[in-house]
Amino acid sequence: MRHLPRAHGRVAAGLLALVLAAGVVLLGPATPASAHGTLATSTPAEGATVDEAVTAVQLYFTERVREDAYFTVTAPGGARVDNGWTHGEPRELDRPVREYFLVDGVFEPREYTTGFPAVVALAHLPAAGQYSVSYLSVASDGDPVRGTVTFRYTGKPTAAPPDWQPPTGQPDPSLIAATEQHGDTGSQPASGDATPSRRRRRSRRSPPRHPPPTTRAASARWAGPHW
Repeated sequence: MRHLPRAHGRVAAGLLALVLAAGVVLLGPATPASAHGTLATSTPAEGATVDEAVTAVQLYFTERVREDAYFTVTAPGGARVDNGWTHGEPRELDRPVREYFLVDGVFEPREYTTGFPAVVALAHLPAAGQYSVSYLSVASDGDPVRGTVTFRYTGKPTAAPPDWQPPTGQPDPSLIAATEQHGDTGSQPASGDATPSRRRRRSRRSPPRHPPPTTRAASARWAGPHW
């Protein structure tokens, strides 16, 4: 029998271990990721198709978003149709969200069962097609929370309010500064009732010994301006 050289054997063993580990990740439960303040779900849900006119989009986060959070809703033609936002009444999530925090080098899970909505009003629906809802905020742990939810509208166009002008406002400078301080590590994709992609909370004491689980949910990237 032909034997691999010792060095090559170690490489092969390492590759095998990596493959097995990847298999465990892919076959394991699709539970969420190491982040805080993430988007848990939305109404309409990510990727949903609706045929009745929508007057508002509700984005449910695992904590109340900041007062200076920024939201946009873009119609199929590229025009903005968002008309301000407010905090809504918290409600119990249909599916708990598990988030991971790095404590003394070990990721510890915490489950969140309450969704805190940001209700984004829509002025009108000018056409059938895909609408993109983008959000930008900063979580209580200091990391950026940002992403985009899309839904498809198949109903009839609705009229704009009298003297309606698409909004042109941009994020508050303090919000931009807070997100830039952490770079792109806190990008938060939205994913309907599944949890978004992971973000790591770093510990200054020691490196992580156990990485958080990953999810198989597809990522919906931030489609708004890059701040």
